[in-house]
Amino acid sequence: MLLCWLSKENIMSKQKRPKVPKALEEETLFNANHTCCICKDKNKDVVIHHIDGNNLNNNLDNLAVVCLDCHSLVTGTRGLGRSFKPSEVRRYKRSWDKQVRDSREVPRPRIYYRKELVSQIDFTICRILACGKDKHRQEELLDTLYELHLWRGDKAIDSKIIEGMEHLAIMSGLSYPGLVELLAEKAWEMCWEFVGPDDVTMDKKDEKRVIKCAEIIETLADFNCQFARGKRATVTISETAERLFEIGTWYKRKLIVKAVLDAYNKGMKGCMEDRKVKFRSGYMVLRKSLLSLSKYVEGKKAVWRDAIAKRGRLLKKYKKI
Repeated sequence: MLLCWLSKENIMSKQKRPKVPKALEEETLFNANHTCCICKDKNKDVVIHHIDGNNLNNNLDNLAVVCLDCHSLVTGTRGLGRSFKPSEVRRYKRSWDKQVRDSREVPRPRIYYRKELVSQIDFTICRILACGKDKHRQEELLDTLYELHLWRGDKAIDSKIIEGMEHLAIMSGLSYPGLVELLAEKAWEMCWEFVGPDDVTMDKKDEKRVIKCAEIIETLADFNCQFARGKRATVTISETAERLFEIGTWYKRKLIVKAVLDAYNKGMKGCMEDRKVKFRSGYMVLRKSLLSLSKYVEGKKAVWRDAIAKRGRLLKKYKKI
């Protein structure tokens, strides 16, 4: 009777569990080459795992492809052994997704027409602004800049693309609020190859690129929270801020971490007017995200003493409502 009851409970729990939308499922499997991101055995059956344990969070960065064996190591109890932590699974996912992307890349040709290429970037930025409220077209043009970064990008070209994104971030707050969410996503995509120092190195120019992307997030947070006040855009801004913060802790780059904390400060300040919270939903999203940063510096107080103190001051300054 007990076994029968347990099996019924099991069936009911499976029925209640929401499915990952088909388009996201296909993209997740494609990005991982239908292969477990932990053991990388191509001959095993795989499932999609929600890294943070929330089956409703179908953000691509939260969906990892794992085999059945590794899934039990991720979700099961291990007795005296240790299961994989969500942060470990996220690193495995990003590292493997990058390996798959790199294996599919066409070799970059030598660039003889750099001036013409820079002009095309400037022209694309102008075309994005000329789209007005056509968000679909803006997204297509931003994707063009990103593909340029992947295909022909070097540090100079990437710098030019980010410079254009900085200009778009300012303009989005003044006249193009629909751009905010798109730019926040692209700011993350411009940095997502940094999956950890064991897999990808980071030099000073790379660090500067990540800091520039954090500054874009700061601008977006400021203008969105002051003027546009879009909750969905604030969620995307906070998600990118968390990811950039995580990159900073992985690579032990204090300037990146500082730039991200500055973005939180600017965003939460923008939610207020005359010391009163005016953009309540945005304020709550940013503060919750700021609280969650503790998981990235857990057990590393000696290294991140200043960052932990600054985060504490921000939480004290922007109290819970």
